[in-house]
Amino acid sequence: MMVEPWLIYFSIFAASFLLVQFAYGFISGDLMARRRANQRFSAVDGVGSRHAERRIDVAKQRGLGSSLTAEAPGALRILLLQSGMVRRLPQSGLAFIVLCGGYYILLSFLPWLILSIVLSCVGASLTVAGFLMFMRARRIGRFAEQLPDILDIIVRSLRAGHPLPVSLSLVSREMPDPAGSEFAIVFDEVTYGRDIREALDNLYRRVGYDELGFLVTSISVSYQTGGNLGDILARLAKMLRERFRMKRKIKAMSSEGRFSALALSLFPFIMFAVINLLNPNYYGEVWGNPVLDVAAATGAVLLIVGNFVMYKMVNFKF
Repeated sequence: MMVEPWLIYFSIFAASFLLVQFAYGFISGDLMARRRANQRFSAVDGVGSRHAERRIDVAKQRGLGSSLTAEAPGALRILLLQSGMVRRLPQSGLAFIVLCGGYYILLSFLPWLILSIVLSCVGASLTVAGFLMFMRARRIGRFAEQLPDILDIIVRSLRAGHPLPVSLSLVSREMPDPAGSEFAIVFDEVTYGRDIREALDNLYRRVGYDELGFLVTSISVSYQTGGNLGDILARLAKMLRERFRMKRKIKAMSSEGRFSALALSLFPFIMFAVINLLNPNYYGEVWGNPVLDVAAATGAVLLIVGNFVMYKMVNFKF
């Protein structure tokens, strides 16, 4: 099946355009973070109707709507919320169409048009989902590093005599994104009449970080039974720092195993590409041989099993 040259040129242009856009987004990440922080600060420090409008605008950027709630009806919206992506439907639709076109060109050797289209859409969907999961993991990692400092700010504010909502507002002012924006939304929800425990539960669902449940549970129990919340959160901050230090130590000790798994996984494909580049006829005699299909399938299964075993060896739950 032949592909029109204009379609190839258009796909190359679209792929290059998206690559430049993604590169610009990652390179200018600090600038965009400062810009979002300035918007958040102006929303917190504003007055009058403009104050409310800017707060609602911050919430809409997180895909929460004007009600400042965090109920997520579907798995895709939960993933979008936890990834911190600002939803822009036209750009997202264009990126999905370009990905479908790129996969279609790569799969143009298939003799069935419907199969090529279906596989292209599936590949584009998996690519988008993988990108969102990567952004979600990166955002949760940043929030995890900020959580002990968040608890320290709340503890100092409580010991200074401030009520808990004011302490949460202080976190939104002092901490950069993602913690600053998330706690600004929590403060907004409490300001507009939502119970503080419900607002923290919404925060837990938006962020998706397991250890954040300790903070939510501590505040909920303190509201029901009383007690010195400052001392509880101080001990919690110390415990989270110890857990984070242990995770870093385990990650450093298991780095050799992760690198070995990556190298062993990529080595067959790199060698295949190098051999084809140096000697294109090297595999010419075995193409179409039934034994090759069995050998390739066996190698793929062994590669998957080996990666699974090495993944279990270098990832720990504690």
